[in-house]
Amino acid sequence: MQPMQASPLRTLRLVITTAAGSLIVFFVVLIAMGLDLRRPELLWLALPLLLGLADLALVPAVGSTVRPLPHDVGEADARRISLGVMNTVTMLRFALAEAPALFGLVAAFASHSLLPYIIGFGFAVPLLLLFAYPRTTVVDGIRGALESAGARSHLWDALSRRP
Repeated sequence: MQPMQASPLRTLRLVITTAAGSLIVFFVVLIAMGLDLRRPELLWLALPLLLGLADLALVPAVGSTVRPLPHDVGEADARRISLGVMNTVTMLRFALAEAPALFGLVAAFASHSLLPYIIGFGFAVPLLLLFAYPRTTVVDGIRGALESAGARSHLWDALSRRP
C-alpha cells in the first residue's frame, strides 16, 4: 500500500501556512530572548519598512505578466504548464512577501529591539495570506491569465490531482 500524497494545491497551501506560522514562532522566540520595544536606530526601522512598502506593489504584481497558453496546446501539456506557472507565481509571491519579516528579524537581532520585526511582520503576514496563499480568487486570477487567449488551462484539475 502506497502512502497518501497531497495534491499540489494542498502542498502550496501548506507551504504558505507554515511560513506564516513560522513568523509567529519567531516573534515568540524574540520575546523569550528578552528583546523589548526600545527605539533602535532609524536604519533598522527603515529596512523592513521600505521592503514592506515596496512589496505592497510587487507581491500583487507577480503573475500579472503570465502569458496565455497557445491555442493548440494539448490537455496534458496545458495541465503541466499551468501547474508550473502556479508554482512559480506562488513561490515568487512567497519570497517577496516574507522578505520584510526576515529583514526585520535580522534588524531586531542587530538593534536588540522588537520594533523592526514587528514592522516586517505587519507587512509579511497579510501579504502571505492575501496574495501568496492560493485561495480560490488567487488561483482564478492566474487561470484567467492563462486562458485569456481562449485555450483551456485545466489548472484546477492539475492542482487537485494526486501525484
